[in-house]
Amino acid sequence: MEDLNNQSVVYVGVDNTLAGCIYVEDQIREDAEFVVETLSRQGIGVYMLSGDQKSAAEYVASLVGIPKERVLSGAKPAEKKRFINELQKDQNIVAMVGDGINDAAALASSHIGVAMGGCVGAASEVSSVVLMGNKLSQLLDALELSRLTMKTVKQNLWWAFAYNIVGIPIAAGMLLPVTGTILTPSIAGALMGLSSIGVMANSLLLRFIFSSKQKQISGAAPPIKINLDYDQLLDSKEKMKYAISDGKWRQKR
Repeated sequence: MEDLNNQSVVYVGVDNTLAGCIYVEDQIREDAEFVVETLSRQGIGVYMLSGDQKSAAEYVASLVGIPKERVLSGAKPAEKKRFINELQKDQNIVAMVGDGINDAAALASSHIGVAMGGCVGAASEVSSVVLMGNKLSQLLDALELSRLTMKTVKQNLWWAFAYNIVGIPIAAGMLLPVTGTILTPSIAGALMGLSSIGVMANSLLLRFIFSSKQKQISGAAPPIKINLDYDQLLDSKEKMKYAISDGKWRQKR
């Protein structure tokens, strides 16, 4: 029997007799390989959970750069959830990306559930993040935005902490015996407002910094390659073409 790779076979029978076979093949998401490569470079372990047969799942994994030992094939919803729980036992922060109702349990169990924009309601309702553009590369944007947001929050906290450590003693009159300087209520109020403006300006810079990061990521993206894929890596627009060969229906190449 020929190597089916990621093709699924539908057998057609007429009067209890095999009349032909239909080979169904799906398209990979155009940015799947780049996303897996980028996540791996960042030190993030990438696993593939698929309900399809082992040979098909491993073939797809090889195309996007996921090692075979990190592929769980033939997985039912409960098995995906169990796999997520096993990863969490080692104190790992686990994120799950899915787009179907069979991913809902695993999405709910993970620390961070990420649902694709075109997924069913069950998956999006239990997920922490929904990628509205339905592009896998938006996962990289979400990760970068979360890092920049937390960095900005920490900067603002340290700024407020340092500003108050210095400002409160001065406002209380610490400099009065030494320099004769004291802050009037109006000056103290103005300085407090200046602190708030600094925090707000630093927060607004997040938009500019994130836009710059997005351009860097887009510029580093390789040319698009169309391959084959399954589950969350699959394109929502499936294309199937068939032809008759040797009495069997086969998909056109």
